[in-house]
This record gives sequence, structure tokens and C-alpha cells, in this order.
Amino acid sequence: MTAVIVMLEELGTLVPLTAEGAAARFSAREWTPGGRPRGGVETSWDKDGVGAWIRTSGGGTVSVSFAVWIRDADESGYFDDLEAVYEEGERVLAGFLPAIERSSFAGRLAEAGRTAEDEDEFIALRRWTLDGRTLTAGVVQHDTDLPVMVVVALEAAPARAGRHGATPPATGGPSRPSPQGGVKPIGFYREMDARYDAAWGGPVPAPASGEGRYPVAELAGYLASGHPLLDVTELTTDVIGGAFRVPGGSSVLTDGAFVWRADLAEYVEHHRIALPEDFLRTARENGFRVPPADHEVLLPLSVEVGDLLGFRAAP
Repeated sequence: MTAVIVMLEELGTLVPLTAEGAAARFSAREWTPGGRPRGGVETSWDKDGVGAWIRTSGGGTVSVSFAVWIRDADESGYFDDLEAVYEEGERVLAGFLPAIERSSFAGRLAEAGRTAEDEDEFIALRRWTLDGRTLTAGVVQHDTDLPVMVVVALEAAPARAGRHGATPPATGGPSRPSPQGGVKPIGFYREMDARYDAAWGGPVPAPASGEGRYPVAELAGYLASGHPLLDVTELTTDVIGGAFRVPGGSSVLTDGAFVWRADLAEYVEHHRIALPEDFLRTARENGFRVPPADHEVLLPLSVEVGDLLGFRAAP
């Protein structure tokens, strides 16, 4: 828990809070990178059994989250003890809160209210504002098939100025993606969510079904470095063999032509699954480097994908 408080104190002095700046602070404090860079920034970190991840939403909001405690509800598949796990999570949260209240930034915390969405998402929750940012500590379980977690997150919306006008691509480089004509979902497999349309991926491909059809490291890097469109805090588990877990795995990324879940890179790296040939062709044509895109391109894509997956903006 001490490592989390130290990092929150570090991040509290980082103005503005950026993914690049947060990654530099993690590295300086000797957290171990998880090898999941996006846009050239390492986004997954680990220290003393605590996982952390950095995410930037399609609107530019930066959040740094920590999973300070994770517990499978019941490995047998039955949930008779689920309430006991919830209670254990609440005890862990209660034990962690005094560390926040004794931290160097405690005097700058102001209690913040809950929303109706919070009541649906969190089993227990405390939230504060911290110098215009939001600090949340809570107990969550995103689905009854997933672990119960105690999470702490610091979130900062971007400054209004300077969000437009990204650097154009170099001459001869990959073309800038266009928001026109829609994007194609890939890798949204039915085992991940029964509501996914079969055309987005169908059943998960068999392990090694894509063996030899693409360079694994290059394609996994391409998938991991996509532009964030939708940011979801759900911790996902490998549906093939349970070989990995991905914080924010059901978040959605894009290269401007295709959209995919954040955990698709892990399925490529661990299982070499088959992917659509038109996507592989696009990745090759881009030299396995996701083309740059600015806010005006990504925002309409984010809205389109949110509608496609059934997400609705809060009123």
C-alpha cells in the first residue's frame, strides 16, 4: 500500500497530469513496466504485488489507476461466498483509507459526492477532489465472473487549450485516418460478451490459428499502441486458457480504420489467434505503426463506437 501512496503523492505534483509524465514517475520510483505501450508510452506497471495502469480516453482525460487488492470470488464457479468476498474487500478499503488521510496531500482533499452510476458500479466508495482532479477509492466487481478488486484512481481532464492541431505525419509515412465511412470492429468475441455481434469476431479463434500469417511482436505492438476511444476499468481474463489478465481489457482502441479491444494484443502475443486478412493488410501497409490522429478525428469515432457497443453518455 505504501508504494501506491508514494505514487499518488508524486502524481499530485505533476501539472498537468499526462500519460508521459506519469510513466516517467513510475519508472523513477522503480515500478516494473508491463510491456503494454500505447502511443510510445508504457501504460502498465507493477510493484510489490500492486498493478497500475495509465489510460487516456478519446476525449483526452488521463487516469492513473491502481489495483491494490484482487480476489477471485469463487474459483469453483459457484458464488455462495460472494458476499463474504465483498465484505473482505470493504475491510481492505477501510484499512487503506487512513493512509490517504495521512498523506502529504490530505489537506488538499475535499469530499466529493456520488452519482447514480457510482451506486451501480461500486460495492463501496470514497471520492474526493484534489486540486481540480478526482481521486476515487472503492471496491468493484465489473461482472460476477470477474474478480473483486479494491481500486484507487486519480483522474484529470485535459486543459481546454492546446488539444488541437496534432503534428502531421512525415512525408511518405502512413496516411492520417479519416473519420468518414465508419470503422470496422474486430476481435469482439462472443465468449467475452454474449451481446457482441457475430460479425465483429464470432467465437474466439483457436490457439495458433494465425501462426505464420503475421509477425507476432510487430502486430501485438500495433494493437497495443492504438488510439484510445473508450476507457473501461474492467479487468479482463484470458477466455482461452486463463493465461493473462488485462486491466482495462475491454477498453476500445483504433487505428482509424478498425477498432478492437485493448486485450486483443495479448491474444495475439500469447495464442497467435487468426485475425481478418483486411486488418492484417492494413497493419502491414502502415508498417505496423498506427497512423497519427488528432482530437477532431478520434471524437466522432468514439461516439460511433460508443453507440455501436451500447454505451450512452451520462446526461
